[in-house]
Amino acid sequence: MQGYDKIMQKAIGQVIYKERKRRNLKFTIFCYENDISKTTLYMIEQGKNRTYSTNLFRIVQALGLSFEEFGRLLKEELPDGFGEQQE
Repeated sequence: MQGYDKIMQKAIGQVIYKERKRRNLKFTIFCYENDISKTTLYMIEQGKNRTYSTNLFRIVQALGLSFEEFGRLLKEELPDGFGEQQE
């Protein structure tokens, strides 16, 4: 299960990082305006930290994404077949 968690953490971080960059949102300003610590956001974007649902909700909302859109982007970031039952 640890491998699953690591892959998911990395994918979540990549989606957040890419969307923040795509929207030209500066790291420090984004953290300040959305009351997210720089350390927390950095660790999430690097895939080194599990994110609590409250932080994830705040970040997704601050990026202007719906959870449906975030889920779609996350699915695109995950490896093919990720999460499917292995027989």
